[in-house]
Amino acid sequence: MMLPEHVSLLRELESTHNRVKRPVLDMAQIEDMERVICEAMEFNSPVRFAVFKPLPFLNGADTGEIIQIEGHIHYINQIRKVFHVVDSKGDTNFIKFEAVFGVKMK
Repeated sequence: MMLPEHVSLLRELESTHNRVKRPVLDMAQIEDMERVICEAMEFNSPVRFAVFKPLPFLNGADTGEIIQIEGHIHYINQIRKVFHVVDSKGDTNFIKFEAVFGVKMK
């Protein structure tokens, strides 16, 4: 038996466990990600994006969590600065350029 107070404390603990500050990338990391993205597009290889997702209930957008999105890069929208990534379920994920903090080929 759990009290509502305990449930809310456990949820808060879980949400604070995954919190991170927004990572800052240097030019070498950006160039490595661009190379991986170009290779993945050329050979239609699956990739894993590490994406920063800000938490809406916190003050400022500098705190959030890093989520992983896997799939094939279907399209790069240069105007909106968004990757269109199709995952294994066939769903299209729209990932903003500035949210990406890591890319690896699978």
